[in-house]
Amino acid sequence: MKNYFDHTATSFIEQDVIDFLAEQLAKNNYNPAARYTSGIEAAASVAKSTQTIASVLGAEPQEVIITSGATESINTALKGIVFAPNPKHKRILTSVGEHPATNETLKFIECQFDYTIDYCPLNAKGEADLLELESLLATNQYDLLTLIQVNNVLGSVNPLARIVKLRNQYQPNVPLHLDAVQTLGKLPFNFKKSGIELASFSLHKLGGPKGIGILLKNKATRIEPLIHGGGQQNALRSGTENPALVATMAYVIERMQKNFEQSNLIIANLKLFLLKQLKQEGIKHQVISPDDAVPHIVSIAFPELRAETLLNILAKEGMQVSIGSACSNKKSERNRVLQQLKLPQGLDQYILRISLDKSNSQTEICDLVRIIKTALAKYVV
Repeated sequence: MKNYFDHTATSFIEQDVIDFLAEQLAKNNYNPAARYTSGIEAAASVAKSTQTIASVLGAEPQEVIITSGATESINTALKGIVFAPNPKHKRILTSVGEHPATNETLKFIECQFDYTIDYCPLNAKGEADLLELESLLATNQYDLLTLIQVNNVLGSVNPLARIVKLRNQYQPNVPLHLDAVQTLGKLPFNFKKSGIELASFSLHKLGGPKGIGILLKNKATRIEPLIHGGGQQNALRSGTENPALVATMAYVIERMQKNFEQSNLIIANLKLFLLKQLKQEGIKHQVISPDDAVPHIVSIAFPELRAETLLNILAKEGMQVSIGSACSNKKSERNRVLQQLKLPQGLDQYILRISLDKSNSQTEICDLVRIIKTALAKYVV
């Protein structure tokens, strides 16, 4: 996928994953609920794959719920807490920096079930403001705390250990759901050691196919399923499992763990190279992502040319970047995360998000910088 710099939206599928999936589809396509030999083998394949996924993520197999992707996982976690016979304070705590999958679900819960949603503001780095978070936890009683870990616009990282400590101090019985979609492959993750109760993931962010994801749910946490039917996955998510797709997810996640350190080192060096090239070429820019953001995501303002214009120029040259979350690009409202940073008036309209992967090259980065420089020279007066 040449000249692709939007790996936060979806990541590149390498040939070995395509080959593995094709092989699995050819030989592992029976219904796991069937009681004849092929069905029993398919069920065994799902169980083995689930065991692999659980082992890598630091969970137990019965804590792994296979979903259609992170949006379903987030919906299941949030609505599942609301629908379940848990304590009903009818209040949920989140942050201003959440993905639309969380924001829109919370709006639905607020309107349909008369819940109050409290939004913790962000600090100057785009993280949840821990002083405000502590004040909210100390003041109100909640049914759920839900937060993103790696911000998909800035790459800023919410300090999970400190957040868990605050939750444990003030409301230890409140389940904590983590939007971990941008976590895997970028940060170490261990479900058991994290101290959280729920976590959502999507495979296509890791170089796997779309249409499959995970919700991790602590055994002691009660949720009501969204999807009822045949009672698969301990009746928490009914529907016939796809053994080939589950096996491919296990393959991708296991490969991610094996290559974790090397991949992150390559990407960190690519980010440094990008910023060095921008500086060497004398391109006027401002890095918006904080210094300690994950290296995969870097938001940069080019204050002399609007981001949408620059995006279109780059697209015509075959360069694929983003101006924010891909899931909200079609909406006209300004990005809530960028508004929280107290940037100079209007600067949020000049920000590109460039997200990197080990499949990118220095040559591609040089081409990207060259086209940006040419565009600025041509269109800025």
